Amino acid sequence: MNDTEPDASCGTCRANRGELSAPGGVIYEDALWRLEHILAPIPMAGWLVLKPLRHVEALADLSGDEAAAFGPLVRRITRAMDAVMQPTKVYLCQFSEAEHFAHIHFHLIPRRGDTPPEQRGPAVFALLSAARAGNDLAPVVEAERLAAAVRSRLLSQPEGEES
Repeated sequence: MNDTEPDASCGTCRANRGELSAPGGVIYEDALWRLEHILAPIPMAGWLVLKPLRHVEALADLSGDEAAAFGPLVRRITRAMDAVMQPTKVYLCQFSEAEHFAHIHFHLIPRRGDTPPEQRGPAVFALLSAARAGNDLAPVVEAERLAAAVRSRLLSQPEGEES
């Protein structure tokens, strides 16, 4: 789908319009992209979601500007996450298969050194399923703290500036 208009039933469009609020609010936004913490229930503090502002359901449908901005922006975000959270690595995943969430969005998930092997790689999404089946698996206040810290780090390192 190569739409430019927001979809009223799309959860990602609703979040981009501020109808669904993420812990810590908007971490980063420019004319093309928005970064927020994952919505509650929270599977892990520091699990971030990057999405285009425009309703897009396939990577191939990104505009040239959206595509050109994506790589450098992901690099900035993961560097900020590294500085704030010191993860062993940051996973970058995109499926956009959940009902009402076909709008592409990218999960940026910090994998800490103490993450059990059974929760590594794609298995980390079991945490998301567990949170949705019950309650937050991490304190909302910690998600808010990490969102604020990543926001601050991104603001302190303007685009194009190397650390």
